Amino acid sequence: MKRNEYLGLFPLALAFLMSMFFRSYFGVVGPMIAADIHLDPSGYGYAASAFYISFGLLQMPLGATFDRFGAKTPMVALMVVGAIGATMVATATTAGYLIAAQAVLGVGCSPIFMGVVYQLGRQGDPTAAQRRIATVGAIGSLGALLSASPLVTLSELVGWRGAMFITAASMALCAASVAIMSNSAGEKGSRTPVATGTSRGLIYLLPICLTLSLGGTFRNAWAGPYLSEMFDADQRLSGLALTIVSVVGIATSFTIPLIVSKVPARRIIAISMGVAALATAALAINPGSSFVFAVALICVLYSIGNLHPLVMAEAQELMPSARRGVLLGLLNTLVFFGVAISSSLFGWTAQMAGAPAAAFQIILAVTATSIGIGLATYLIRPTQKIASKPPPLLSGDLDICPASDRRPNLPPSP
Repeated sequence: MKRNEYLGLFPLALAFLMSMFFRSYFGVVGPMIAADIHLDPSGYGYAASAFYISFGLLQMPLGATFDRFGAKTPMVALMVVGAIGATMVATATTAGYLIAAQAVLGVGCSPIFMGVVYQLGRQGDPTAAQRRIATVGAIGSLGALLSASPLVTLSELVGWRGAMFITAASMALCAASVAIMSNSAGEKGSRTPVATGTSRGLIYLLPICLTLSLGGTFRNAWAGPYLSEMFDADQRLSGLALTIVSVVGIATSFTIPLIVSKVPARRIIAISMGVAALATAALAINPGSSFVFAVALICVLYSIGNLHPLVMAEAQELMPSARRGVLLGLLNTLVFFGVAISSSLFGWTAQMAGAPAAAFQIILAVTATSIGIGLATYLIRPTQKIASKPPPLLSGDLDICPASDRRPNLPPSP
């Protein structure tokens, strides 16, 4: 990409970075808050889930709003709400207030990723759109890294309340940068044709959207217990392993934009999901066979979450322009449902199986089967695209597409 294109993407990437930060930050700050305001375990659980509940519930309503008004206004307005939510967290003194603050913060982060996908998906050819969305996703993935050790260090310096005030100010600045970019970005021009027929092809993408979150769920909730119970890994060794997993995940996210212009996104998705399914199935046979293999598998599972932007970008080629936001909201909601379903299923399995070896054997087998079903359904999707026309320019659109990437409006063939 050209330098001016990187500059155009930068505010969107920062916004997504803040969204990823707030998705992960509570694991670090939450225990500090719990100790300070005497939060019991149930209150802690409600506060942790409030963010994702409000986030997930807003996806389809936001999609309808994008279809009507474009991405700019909802993104900027709700990011300001997110800054208010972070401020509320910083001033929390009771469990109820903290839960409400988390819900408000979830509302503030809810439009960011889908707004990025919605906006960039309508500018440039599909390959260029996939590259841009993957680039924003790669930079945004650093937010999860910032929510770990850097947040701990900041909290030690200024306290967790001071750290939250700083992140609230950062969210407000990101909202301002998106607003400024949308008013001063590149010249208006033609848009990539957007589908105008039916969207039945999206049915083939529903299973893969549900399974994209499996790796993240396993890494965030079950990787630590898996390594400790199956390999007697202490906290230091498990921490080192999960650090390696995070680094590999970030490296993968930055690699995808580099290869997507040379290798079709469909092939990247198919190969990655196939490797994940086979590796998980192999380890399910003997979950305690190799510590190195186990860490490598967690790296693979965590990295397939980076395929989310590519799947969303591909889905837009099948979406009627008038309903693109609603359908994106549906697919994005499925990803969050995948988190909820897999978390509950893995927990129920661990409780019913009893012995750790049996529990993780079942969990890995279910994961491999689910990924395999998602991949198989994805591969049988017809690749023919439906009829298309240039979408209208909405008042809230952010135009950052270089003229070189825009398709010309050619007259119809005689």
